[in-house]
Amino acid sequence: MNKSIMQRFIVLAAISVFLISCENDKVDYGFDKYYEEIVTAMEKNVFLLDDGKKILNTKENEKLIFQSGDRVLINYTLLPETKSGYDQVVRLNGASKIPQGKLKLTDGKDIESSIKAPVHLESVWLGSHYLNLQMYINRKSEAHTIGLLADSTQLSNDTLRIYFEHNPNNDLVGFPVHFFLSFDLENVLGKPGNKKNIAVHINTDNYETKIYKFKY
Repeated sequence: MNKSIMQRFIVLAAISVFLISCENDKVDYGFDKYYEEIVTAMEKNVFLLDDGKKILNTKENEKLIFQSGDRVLINYTLLPETKSGYDQVVRLNGASKIPQGKLKLTDGKDIESSIKAPVHLESVWLGSHYLNLQMYINRKSEAHTIGLLADSTQLSNDTLRIYFEHNPNNDLVGFPVHFFLSFDLENVLGKPGNKKNIAVHINTDNYETKIYKFKY
């Protein structure tokens, strides 16, 4: 084996040993596991997850004060301790209130004429009786009108079609703003679990008009 081949072999062998070592060594970098999700505030330091679990925050933070019923995006770490009356005990790393709305019943003409400007959609999901969305809108200075509409004459249909309304109100092109939204469907659909089919229509700039189907 000539010298150049031998050198390449030694380098490759060294890299292989390094990679195997990295795969086998379990290095603790000091980071806690954390979770992020949208929950409902119940009282100070108590939150209800959308799956029905009640969690207690053990970290006092006077800046994080929410009203009962607020929808809140929380970042938390699970703790090994337990406390009677709670499913989980957590340490809250951060939290912020998110905008909350309700499904509005109207007629077909209003839905047809409503402005449905596209949004940059990241995700949409159903949690308990809430429809949650994560998105970007392009905004400069004007407040945008956002809503969730359904035709009141179509409630008895097998599938209720719901439309996402977005009116920029002549706002100028600005910069992308990222945010979450949470819409309460219970005022129209009642408690979840009745297996009602819903189809949510959202005009997006990354997927065109997208229809998301859920069983409520």
